Amino acid sequence: MADIEPSLRITLKDVYTQVQEMKSLLERLAENLPTTTQRLEEHERETARIVADHEARIRKVEMRVWQIMAVAGFVAAGMPLIIKLIG
Repeated sequence: MADIEPSLRITLKDVYTQVQEMKSLLERLAENLPTTTQRLEEHERETARIVADHEARIRKVEMRVWQIMAVAGFVAAGMPLIIKLIG
């Protein structure tokens, strides 16, 4: 009795049952796939629109900063002349 090892017997009926369960699961996943794909595409379009909007806003801010820097540069360059005229 000590020489007998435990064993497991898998029949074709067991395999067939498992294959049928996997088939039904794959069919359900395939039915849900188009809606998931559509939602993903909608999300990508919305994200692209938001990113484009942020890029435009950042470019406007950059333009304002460079304008301010230019004005500050002219004021700094002209300050000695203004001080000489006053003094």
